[in-house]
Amino acid sequence: MNKLSGQTRSWRISLATVGTLAVLSGCATYQPQPLEDRSPLVTELGILQIEAAALQGGATGSYDINLADGLDLTEIGILAVINNPGLRKQRAQWQVAGAQAFAAGLLPDPQISAGLDKPTGSTSGLVDAWSLGLGYDIIPLITRQARVDAARKQHDKVRLDLLWQEWQVIQQARSLAVRLQLEAERLTLLQNMRDLYLERYRRSAQALQNGDITLDVNGTDLTALVDTLSQINRLEQAHNQTRHDFNLLLGLDPQASVTLAPLSQAVSLSRDTANARLARLPELRPDLLALKAGYESQEARVRAAVLAQFPSLGIGVNRARDTGNVKTIGLSVSLSLPLFSGNRGNIAVERATRKQLREEYRARLAQAQVDVDRLLVLQTILREQQGNLQTYLPRLKTLVDRARRAYRRGDIGALTFLNMESTWVNKRLERISLAQAAWETRIALEAMLALPGYPDEPLPMTPENPGTTP
Repeated sequence: MNKLSGQTRSWRISLATVGTLAVLSGCATYQPQPLEDRSPLVTELGILQIEAAALQGGATGSYDINLADGLDLTEIGILAVINNPGLRKQRAQWQVAGAQAFAAGLLPDPQISAGLDKPTGSTSGLVDAWSLGLGYDIIPLITRQARVDAARKQHDKVRLDLLWQEWQVIQQARSLAVRLQLEAERLTLLQNMRDLYLERYRRSAQALQNGDITLDVNGTDLTALVDTLSQINRLEQAHNQTRHDFNLLLGLDPQASVTLAPLSQAVSLSRDTANARLARLPELRPDLLALKAGYESQEARVRAAVLAQFPSLGIGVNRARDTGNVKTIGLSVSLSLPLFSGNRGNIAVERATRKQLREEYRARLAQAQVDVDRLLVLQTILREQQGNLQTYLPRLKTLVDRARRAYRRGDIGALTFLNMESTWVNKRLERISLAQAAWETRIALEAMLALPGYPDEPLPMTPENPGTTP
C-alpha cells in the first residue's frame, strides 16, 4: 500500500512538473529595446527611391519613381507616405490595435487553488489537511464573441484612420510642392523687378546729383525699390517655412535638396463628376468608413455590456482531505447577485457612446457635402478670375510699356507711372497666386472625393506577431 502510494505521489509530481514546463514554454520573454537618439530624417532621396521600389502594392503600386527628371505630384505623394514620421507613429498604433484584437480572442485562464493545514496542540490521531481546487469563470465565455467583434472592428477603424491619414499626407505634400514652385516663381519675378528698380534708382540718384531731374522722380524710384525689397523679405520668410515643412513631411533632412518637375495648368473638376462621387462617398472615403467601423465596434461593446449584466457565474471542482483523514471531492458554484450595479452603469455609458458616434458620422457626412460644394464654387470663382487676368494683363502690359517710355521722356508724372507699374507687378503676382489656389483646390477635391490616384489600403507593414510581443 505504501509502495503504491509512493508511486502515485511520484506520478503526480511528474505530471505537475510536465504541466508546469508546458505552461512556461508558452510564456513570452522580455527583450529590452532601447530608444535611438539618431534622427530618422533621410539625407538622400535615393534611399526613399530604393524603399519605394522594394514595396509591392499599397500606396506605391507599380509607379516608377524617376529622380532624374524631377519629382511630379504622384511621386511626391508616394515618397511622403513611405517616410512621413507621423505615419510611422500611426502604423505603430495599428499594430497595437492588432495586438488588442488578438488579446480579445484569447480564452480566460482557469484558476487553481491549493491549501495546507497543519493541526497544532493535541494532534493525536490527526493528519495534515490539504485542499486542491480548479475553477473557471463562465461569463467571459458568454461575452467573448462580442468582445472579439468589437476589437476586430476597432482594428479596422485604426486601419482606415491610417489610410485617411495617408491621404491627408499626400494632399499636404502635393500642396506644399505646388506652393514651393509658385513661391519660387514669385520670388524670381520680384527679384527681377528689384534689379530693375535698383538700376533705375542708381541712375536717377546720379541724375538728381547732376541736377538733371527733380527730387520727386528720384523719390518715386526709391519708393518702388523699397516696396519690392519688403515684398521679397516677406516671401523669403514664407518660402523658407514652406521648404522646411515640405522636407519634414517627406521625412527629409532640412538640408536635403529636392528637384520638382514643372507644373502644368490645373484642370478643373466638373460638377457632374463631383456629384457622382459625392453620392458614393460613404463607401469610398476612408474617414467615413473608419467612422462606420468605429460605430460597429461600439455596437459590439453595447452587446457585450448587456451580456455582462447577467450574474457572474463560476464553477469549480474541489478535492480535499481534513485533519481526520477524511477525503472529499465536490463541486462549487459561485454566483454574484446583481442587486445594486448589475452592469447598468457600463450599459448606459456604452449606449451613450454609440449615440455620440452616430451623430459624429452624420456630422462628418454633412461637413463633406459642404466642403465639396465650397471647393467646387471656389474652383469656378478662380477660373473666372484667371480668365479675367488672362484677358486684361496683355493690355495692361502694353499700357505700362507706353507709360515707361513716356516717363523716360518726362511726359507723365513719376507718381502716375509708379502706380501703373506697381499694378502691373501686383497683377502678375496675383496670377501666380490664383494658379496656386487652383492647384490646391484641385488637390483637395481629389482627396475629398476619393478620386483615383490615392491608395486603397495603408502602406504594407509586417507587424510582430501579437502573441509573442514582449
